[in-house]
Amino acid sequence: MPTLILARHAKAEAPAAGLQDSDRALELIGRKASTRLGQVIAEAGLTPDLALVSPSVRTQQTWKLMSTAFGDCETRLDEELYETHVAGLLDVLRGAGDAETVVVVGHEPTSSAAAAHLAGPGSDKTALQRVAHGLPTATAAVLEFSCPWTEVTSRCGRLVSVLSGRDVEE
Repeated sequence: MPTLILARHAKAEAPAAGLQDSDRALELIGRKASTRLGQVIAEAGLTPDLALVSPSVRTQQTWKLMSTAFGDCETRLDEELYETHVAGLLDVLRGAGDAETVVVVGHEPTSSAAAAHLAGPGSDKTALQRVAHGLPTATAAVLEFSCPWTEVTSRCGRLVSVLSGRDVEE
């Protein structure tokens, strides 16, 4: 059963004059939360075999720290995932091939919007409520599908949980 993990990057430094948004790095708490999110995902029995990562510094750092909880996982940086919308994210996802578990490390509001868009009958009500308010940093929505990635469309998935790595201390 194809499984999608939509992960929002962890807490990044604030925007600053002269700093491109895509160059914002993780704060220390964000680094800790990224590592914890990977652990929480692994503890939930999920092991991604493909990571689709936005090219921003904060998403790449989030994935690098998350990935320490997993074994081998193919990683693809995809320009489309930076400043995209749900349709753009789905276009990238349709190229996942035969990967069983895919993690997309991206940004808000696209991550929560995509989770809400894909969540269909049988989705967990608590998870739906959490997604409706947006995904906080270092948080991931987990969806399961009964179709291949090329056929993923609106309301065809089942949102099963929202996992967080935010239970770390500064």
